[in-house]
Amino acid sequence: MMQDLKYAVRVLRKRPMFTVVAVATLALGIGANTAIFSVVNAVLLQPLPFEDPDRLVRVYATRGPELWTASPPDYTDWRRDNETLVDLGAFYRQSFALSGIGGGATQVTGAVVSASLFPLLGVAPARGAALSAEHEIDGAELVVILGDTFWRSQFGGDPEMLGRPITLGGDQYTVIGIMPSDFSFPSNTDFWVPLRFTERDLTTQRGAHYLTVVGRLKNGVAVERAAADLSRLADAIAEAYPRSNVGWSATVVGMQDALVSDVRPALIILLGAVGLVLLIACVNVANLLLARAVGRNRELAIRAALGARRSRLIRALMTESVVLGLLGGGVGVLLAVWGTSLIAALQVGNIPRLDEVGVDRTVLLFAIAISVLAGVAFGVLPAMQASLVDDVNRRLKDSGRSQLHDRRSGRTRHTLVIAELALAVTLVVAAGLLLRSFAHLTRVQPGFDPEGVIAFNLTLPDARYAEAHESEMFFAELLERVRALPGVEHAGGVFGLPMSGFSYSMSAYELDGIRLEPEEQDRRSTQVRVATPGYFESLGIRILRGRTFAEQDRADAEPVLVVNESAARLLWPDEDPLGHRLTIGTSFGLGRGRAGGTVVGVIPDIHDLGLDEAPRPQIYFAHRQFPVDFMSIAVRTSGDPSLVMEPIRRLVAELDAEVPVYAVRPVTELVKNSIAEQRFYLRAVALFAMIALILAVIGTYGVMAYGVAQRTGEIGIRLALGARRAEVLGLVVGQGMRIAVLGIGIGLVGAYAATRLMASVLYGVQPTDVLTFVLAAVVLSIAAFLACYLPARRATHIDPMEALRYE
Repeated sequence: MMQDLKYAVRVLRKRPMFTVVAVATLALGIGANTAIFSVVNAVLLQPLPFEDPDRLVRVYATRGPELWTASPPDYTDWRRDNETLVDLGAFYRQSFALSGIGGGATQVTGAVVSASLFPLLGVAPARGAALSAEHEIDGAELVVILGDTFWRSQFGGDPEMLGRPITLGGDQYTVIGIMPSDFSFPSNTDFWVPLRFTERDLTTQRGAHYLTVVGRLKNGVAVERAAADLSRLADAIAEAYPRSNVGWSATVVGMQDALVSDVRPALIILLGAVGLVLLIACVNVANLLLARAVGRNRELAIRAALGARRSRLIRALMTESVVLGLLGGGVGVLLAVWGTSLIAALQVGNIPRLDEVGVDRTVLLFAIAISVLAGVAFGVLPAMQASLVDDVNRRLKDSGRSQLHDRRSGRTRHTLVIAELALAVTLVVAAGLLLRSFAHLTRVQPGFDPEGVIAFNLTLPDARYAEAHESEMFFAELLERVRALPGVEHAGGVFGLPMSGFSYSMSAYELDGIRLEPEEQDRRSTQVRVATPGYFESLGIRILRGRTFAEQDRADAEPVLVVNESAARLLWPDEDPLGHRLTIGTSFGLGRGRAGGTVVGVIPDIHDLGLDEAPRPQIYFAHRQFPVDFMSIAVRTSGDPSLVMEPIRRLVAELDAEVPVYAVRPVTELVKNSIAEQRFYLRAVALFAMIALILAVIGTYGVMAYGVAQRTGEIGIRLALGARRAEVLGLVVGQGMRIAVLGIGIGLVGAYAATRLMASVLYGVQPTDVLTFVLAAVVLSIAAFLACYLPARRATHIDPMEALRYE
């Protein structure tokens, strides 16, 4: 084996051009596979970084097929009465203003968590103490546990921070712990504060679904059994509380599955696509080896004549192939390191755990494995054919010219070209489907005009803005000043911008003064927003009927509503909603009672989740009538929107220096980000398809050029006997196109079967879209024609006399 290794290295070094081309071809395939596998490994395969992660589950409230977060009363009932879970924990994310550090305030993101969450995950603070049940008691001292990164960035890693107070949202919290540096759950969380419920919360919030619930299965309990247990509990709760819980159930999903279920199909498709690229690269290298093997017939015949058995020759040739594969893998790993860094930096859409993507030991082992497998895959056919020693005497006598007529290797090369064209067709069809899907997405009208609009968030500290009129006055004063800035056309605020990930739904309670039955209340659930005057104008949202909010819609005026078309159809089908009254299922706004009002306006549907998601029913309350402490402010300008942000920051600081401006972004960015995941998949598959197309064209060109070289004497004789050059051109091109058409036809059949797996990632186009298949066939046909034409054109310029002398 050592002799074979040394000989393989020597042979590859003697033919540097061949080695460079083969290694570069393999590096593309192996590097792309390694980069995508690193994503699949981090997102789908790696266990969660918690104790016994296979026993961790997510517990959902369900309504029909929909999965929902839980309400506080339901969570406490599940935790107390279940029989299959060791314990449950709950949390929700919340932004706070961090003040008292260097002047001004900074918006930071924390998680409000139950004391049971950390023990459930099997983690504990690296310094200090954990949360306890005493911290969850309403009225107890406010405490906080800091994340390691947050502790170091905001407090310089001061070891004396334990026991010190920090100001969050205007309240004093005592630091009791610092979490380990590798812990961040939920992701991008700066700190954790205890979850608290009042007695009123546990009696009035059955319909308030905002808690993410995590559980741990008891030993020997399967997810299915736990799901049945929680479903039983949900039925009992619905029986006890029919007004709020009829129609609701519960289920349990493995935590890993809950995190990746949305992205698994697309990532598997990417892995399959990049696998096809590697196969095409292997086919190309196999063709190179077949061509090279013809020139080694005499060498192999001599070795056979000296006593080498066929198995010995195959081993030597396979060793060369594996060495070549490992060289390609080494370069491919370098490409993958760059690729994974780029992917991790993109933070694409909703793909979880992208920050964990990298070339670790598992990924390196994968790269080595596919390098060896690739070496075997592309080397086995050339080795088998080159090692045939059935006629040693003939091979020893061959001068090299007659070796070019090796029909057996020619048929094999043609078969390989057919295979790589078929694989390329599958990738080009997949890329075409994603391209058409993305084109459909970009043509979707969001329902508003994002151009020229910039937005930012403000959260008022509860400690200083507990009263409704304080929030109302702050936002009214701020918007009045913002509208007076040069270049500002409109300004308004909303409780959650469209496409920002914000979701807040409530059930209808009464329609036109008639209380709905519990089942009907749930069926008529809508998204709830609060908006100020000027908001609809800022986002360019048209008013279809009636009016939007005005300055006279104050707390002492009759409450009014604006609804979108979907909400109008849901609540008052076949009726004009103007003048109808609606009351929702719970209190809403600072210091207000049950929210409701009279419909005064109807707006078009808005894609509030994303361009690929259907619009949801939405109702809007007037902010002055139902104030909230969090608002997204949208500002439409006549020039560059970013230029108004510095004056706006000064205006906010003048009103309250401890209210930070955060999440500043153009609204166009929200629309763009809503399809970032689809854009990522499109670019990746399009890149792989382009590589596949280039490799297929190079492979076809190589085989055709080699075929022309084989037929030099024949073509010379034809020309000498009077054949026209156009006839020779047609002969050579026709032979190549017959091979290409066969490969493209097989590829279309394969693509028809394979692309059915893409249905879940397509929008507005079917996996079997005829136009895409036709265009893919045309593109491959043109590429194949060019690959055949260039060698054929060279054949027409052969000098007959030179060709005859060669023969």
